[in-house]
Amino acid sequence: MQRPRLKIGVLIDQFQIPSWAWEMLSLILKKELAEIDFILINQSPKSSGTKSSFLYRVFSKLDRTIFKVNQNAFVRKDIRKIPSLKAEIIPIKPVQKIYSDWFEKGDLEKIKARNPDILIRLGFRILKGEILKIPTLGVWSYHHGDNLVNKGGPPCFWEVLKGWETTGSVLQILSEKLDDGKVIYRSWSRTDPLSVHRNANKVYWKSLYFIPRNIERINQVGIDQWKLELEMWEADSMNDITLKPPGNLEMIGLGLSHITKTFKRKVNESLNKEVWQIWLGSNANNIFSDLKSLKKIPNPKGSYLADPFLVEEGDEKYLFAEQFDYSKRKGVISFAQISDGKISEFRTAIEETFHLSYPFLFQEGEEWFMLIESSASKSLRLYKAKEFPKKWKLYKTWFEGYEMYDPTIVKKDGLFWLFVNVKPHPGASSFDELSLFYSEDLLTGDWISHPLNPIISDVRSSRPAGNLFFENGTWYRPAQDSAKHYGHQIRIQEIIKWDKDNFSEKTFKIISANWNRGLIGTHTINLSKNWIVVDSFQR
Repeated sequence: MQRPRLKIGVLIDQFQIPSWAWEMLSLILKKELAEIDFILINQSPKSSGTKSSFLYRVFSKLDRTIFKVNQNAFVRKDIRKIPSLKAEIIPIKPVQKIYSDWFEKGDLEKIKARNPDILIRLGFRILKGEILKIPTLGVWSYHHGDNLVNKGGPPCFWEVLKGWETTGSVLQILSEKLDDGKVIYRSWSRTDPLSVHRNANKVYWKSLYFIPRNIERINQVGIDQWKLELEMWEADSMNDITLKPPGNLEMIGLGLSHITKTFKRKVNESLNKEVWQIWLGSNANNIFSDLKSLKKIPNPKGSYLADPFLVEEGDEKYLFAEQFDYSKRKGVISFAQISDGKISEFRTAIEETFHLSYPFLFQEGEEWFMLIESSASKSLRLYKAKEFPKKWKLYKTWFEGYEMYDPTIVKKDGLFWLFVNVKPHPGASSFDELSLFYSEDLLTGDWISHPLNPIISDVRSSRPAGNLFFENGTWYRPAQDSAKHYGHQIRIQEIIKWDKDNFSEKTFKIISANWNRGLIGTHTINLSKNWIVVDSFQR
C-alpha cells in the first residue's frame, strides 16, 4: 500500500521569498514528494538582531555590485506563483521577545488542526515553545554555515573574511538551543576567496536540494528507517562560538586585510601562469611509497598536460592526458607511447570544438572505449577506438543536459558502477557533490541512480581523481580535495560499505604535492601494472 504523502507547512515573513527557496518548494511539488498544505505568513516580521553596522552594509553592497553572478539566489519571487501550489494562507502575529518568536495558543491550535508532518522555516526569528513539537518530523531549518565551527552569522561571510578553506551548510530539526538542533544534512563547499556574495550564492543554490532529498528518502524507506540513518549526521561536538555582523571598527580591520589578500592573490595570478604537468614512475614497489622518484614529463610547446591515464596493451604502454592549448583556450585528448621509461611525442587522439578532459579508458571485450569529461557540452561522451590508440569515434552520449565531471567506471559484483560529480544547479559548484550510478550493461547507458545520491557532498573528497583500485580485499577511491584551491591535493578514500543500497567511505591517505619544490597541487593519480602517473599544479 502506498504511503500517504507527507504534509508540509511553510513559515515566511513575506510572500516574496528568495529564488533558491522558491525553487526548493517548486521542486517538492514538481516531483510530487509531499503536499504543501499551508503557509504561515508573519504579520509583524522583525529582525532577529540589532541593525548591522554602516561599514558592514557598505561592504555588502560593494561586494554585490562588483562580483556579479549569472543566477542570483536572492532575487525574490512570489511564493503564491509557484506552479501547482494550493496551500492555505494563515496569518500569524507571533509574540515577540528580544530575539525569539512565540506562538499564541489560538494559532497553535490552528496549526495542530492541520496535522503537519514538517514545518519548513523560511521566515520568523528564533522559534521557541510548543511550535517546535507540533509537526511529526519537526521544524526544518537551514544554517548556512558549519555549526561544528560557528553559530550565528552572517551566512557565508566570516569564511571569506577570515580565509577559512570551506563553507559549510546544514539542515537541522530545530530545538530550543540556537543552531544546535538535530542535523539531518551536511555539506561543505570551497570558500570563494574574493566575494561573500559569490560564496553565499553557490552555497544557497546547492542547499535548496537538502529538503527535497530528505523527503524523497523518507518516501523510499519510511520514517523509522530514515530516523535510523540520521545518526550518521550527528556531530561529536558543536562549537559554542556565536558570531554576529562586525561593528564599524572590526569591519575596517577585516576590510583592509581582505583587500590586501585579494591584491596579492591577483598579482600572483597575473604574473604567474597556471601550469600543470605530469610525472611518471615505476609501480614496482608500494604504490605510494616514494613520489619523489617520479620523473617530470616535459609539456608540449604552447600547452600543458593534466589528467593522466595509463594503458598497458600487451607489450605496448600508453599515456593519455588532457592537453590544454593556451592559444585555443581548450583541452584536447592526447596520447604518447612509453618505451623503456621514455615518452614519445604527444599526438592528438580526440578534439572537439569544446573543452575535453579526464580521458577515462576501459576495455570491454576486445574493444577500447574512452569516457571523457565534456561538461561544456552538458553530457558525458563515450568514444570507441577505430584504431587504438590514435583514432576514435563518438559512440554514445549519456546524461544529456547535465553538467558532469570526471566520470570514473569500475566493475564490481557483476555490475558497472559510474562515479561522477554532478552540478546540481547552474548557480552551484561542480566540486561538491559525487553521484553513483550502476548498470548491468555498460554500453546501453541504462544507468540507475543510487538511492543515496549524492553519496558525497563535500568539496574535500567528492570529485574523482583517477581509477579505483582493489588491494588486500578493500576498494580504494582516489578523490580530489579542492578545499584550499582547485587541485590542492588527493585523498585516497577507503570504501567501507558499497552496494545498491549503501555507500560509505573514510580517508585512508592524503597525497600532497610535496615531491618537488614549487608544486602547490595535484588532482589525478593512476596506476597500471608497472607504472604510476600523477599530475601537479604550480604557478
